[in-house]
Amino acid sequence: MFKFSSRLWYNNRRISKTGTASIYIQATINREHDEFPLKLTWPVDKIDIAQFKLLPRYKNDPEVFDYNLLIDCERAKCTDILLTYRLRREQITMKKFTREFRIYDSKECFVSFFRREADRRYLKKEISKKTFQNAKAVLAQVMEYDNLSLFKNIDEEWMKDFRLYLHNKEFRPGMFYAQGTVWDRLKTTLSYLKLASIEPMIFVNEEVFKFKYSKPPEETTYLDKEELRRLIILQEGDLTDRELRVLKAFLFCCFTSIRISDLYQVNYRWEIQKNFLDFIPQKNKHKGRKIRIPFLPIARTFITSHNSLTFFDLPNQVQYNETLKVLADKAEINKVLTSHVGRHTFGYLFMTGVGDIYALQKILGHAKIETTLRYAHIDDEHKYEAALKIEKGFGDLAFKIVS
Repeated sequence: MFKFSSRLWYNNRRISKTGTASIYIQATINREHDEFPLKLTWPVDKIDIAQFKLLPRYKNDPEVFDYNLLIDCERAKCTDILLTYRLRREQITMKKFTREFRIYDSKECFVSFFRREADRRYLKKEISKKTFQNAKAVLAQVMEYDNLSLFKNIDEEWMKDFRLYLHNKEFRPGMFYAQGTVWDRLKTTLSYLKLASIEPMIFVNEEVFKFKYSKPPEETTYLDKEELRRLIILQEGDLTDRELRVLKAFLFCCFTSIRISDLYQVNYRWEIQKNFLDFIPQKNKHKGRKIRIPFLPIARTFITSHNSLTFFDLPNQVQYNETLKVLADKAEINKVLTSHVGRHTFGYLFMTGVGDIYALQKILGHAKIETTLRYAHIDDEHKYEAALKIEKGFGDLAFKIVS
């Protein structure tokens, strides 16, 4: 059981020169208390704490009725929260009550809950900046699809229609989201609906979790050895300063497996042991999980800023990827070159040269081997060439038998 009380409250030390103060509701549960602002000010000598109401400032004061109605609504909110916990036979603490009070206005609207919860998780450092930015992008698309997004309207059919909306959405003229992007948007939406469903004050239709959308197979675009050679030779060609800097940085990624987010940070301080770089990837920064990757001699040859805090002086990531497409054309590579292709290329080189999927998992910093298995098939051509050696010594005998 718990003891609850509430009252009107204002801070005695924060009374203005005109004698007014900001009004709060102060709630107390088992001797713990918290204050909730009502976003209004009133003369302190016209605040009736005992009666839980404001008195008119002068005869026929037009605002006193509306403000007292606001106070009554906030008190009703308190009662509603407490009643919900009692009916659920769940113990409430001041911490829980404070959270429920602050998200109460979100209990009908998914968009409001989504925004508040994303902000809270980021401020509490429960999610990284990149995850937070992704959540905001998904929120914007939810609002475009259904501005209100009331919980009572969200079910399996709502999710199916949202999926169709994402598939047909042009983010640029003639350009649509890839299947993997659509899957990620739907996954994020469902995860926030799941968070809402565990809130006592929010009702989420369980039908929505019947919606299933399998993760599409990821395309692993990489450069083979011949394409990589053409890029390396391109360093001697007619390139602009930016093209040369981006090319060298990309080749560095091909021989180290570094992600684009870490490429902007890499420096000699990461080399705590000869021939190895030891660092916490930006993607895992909130988890604090370090990885150690080989620092090959060929990778060193691509470094352009030896006396700088970082190895490379690069444009922003959009310009970086745009420059890679120009470089692909100059090297006559008929593939869509993006920053992540460098990491995939390292996976290809490692599997065709070493073939140890578990060692590759450690280098790439994957928590699950399933993530690394995407590279297991890209050495098929290498395996075939190796298997051809079985025929050595048999000459044309096998073919003569068949004929």
